[in-house]
Amino acid sequence: MTQAIGTNSPALHSSLSVQRSLRSVWTLRLALGMVVLLGAVICFLGTSWDIQWHTFIGRDRTLIPPHLMILGGIGLDGVAALIGVIIETLWARQRADFAKYSTDFAGLFNASLGAYIVGFGALDAAAAFPLDAYWHSLYGIDVTIWAPFHVMSITGMGLMAFGATYMFISAAHLASADGAHGMKCTAYLGVIIAASTLVSIFTFLLYNALDPEGMLNLGFATINVFPFLQGLLLSIVLVAVVTAVPWRWVATSVVGIYLLLAALVQLLIPPAVDLLMSWEHLTFRQSHQSPHIAIVTFEDPLLPILGAILIDLCVMLALRRQWSNRRLMITLACAALLGTIPVVLVDPTYMVNTLAPQLGVIGMILTFLVGLLGTTVGTWFGASIGETMRTLKG
Repeated sequence: MTQAIGTNSPALHSSLSVQRSLRSVWTLRLALGMVVLLGAVICFLGTSWDIQWHTFIGRDRTLIPPHLMILGGIGLDGVAALIGVIIETLWARQRADFAKYSTDFAGLFNASLGAYIVGFGALDAAAAFPLDAYWHSLYGIDVTIWAPFHVMSITGMGLMAFGATYMFISAAHLASADGAHGMKCTAYLGVIIAASTLVSIFTFLLYNALDPEGMLNLGFATINVFPFLQGLLLSIVLVAVVTAVPWRWVATSVVGIYLLLAALVQLLIPPAVDLLMSWEHLTFRQSHQSPHIAIVTFEDPLLPILGAILIDLCVMLALRRQWSNRRLMITLACAALLGTIPVVLVDPTYMVNTLAPQLGVIGMILTFLVGLLGTTVGTWFGASIGETMRTLKG
């Protein structure tokens, strides 16, 4: 009777086998995506601690606690990416139906695209560490973030967070195909948090743009590169995420979590510096800033939240009124420009009292025109990345 109903028929067995394969893949990617996200957040907090440590204490040795924390996050993400590649490669070699959910690499490996990105980012950040130590041994202490191997390390950590977004978006699509709508929502939430972490990490590269290093003399005028860099970062990430995640207020959520991460730094980092300073019998260096104020928190730009809200409103209006893609892209680039105005807690009047007198009227106009160029290029790249993510399975 059971065989007559068809419970053990080859077709049904094959269907159940494919469903189990699908569930195994999205479960693995969701779990490893969470591990990668944890590692990226650890790197963000460790780098925030490192900036605070170097500014107020200095560099007494290579393996200071912030460096160990950063290396721990990098190691965690590297191992997670490696596990993902090994497991999915073995699955794909054992059964062909696994391979169609993955991305082939050099004909040797099968894994999610996000795992490859995370692995490359972890390798890049890990390689930057000994190179940075050698740089310091040659040129001494520096507190500029734009030192070559600082940029290399931050880029690697940012790629780790970027890879996590791909792992989560792939898990969301596969979970949706499997009918696991609760897990799909969890994966979409992971995309948003990973994007927030990505913005937080790459914001480290903006701090020097508000210093003399960020001034570019054109001969006839001087411009500041902060709006360009901020516009490029903000528009790429926010436009990509609002394109890929079919929820409302996605951009606002990304920037909101970014601000929460900055608040977490203020809560954790100054007490950690105080505690370890007393344990290691160190003293604060002379500084014009209070060591009880987290540098990362007070130098993070604040106006991206307004740009994000405007981006979300534009997307909702475009859907309602069926705007053309060109009109939407132009509008999003202009909306993102609002988030490039340099307003920070450490000096809320910086643009009016410091930047404007230095640049003059022509310099200010050119600065924000270049900022608009950054948001335009970023919007185009973000839309392309978002379209890729929206259809990603592997």
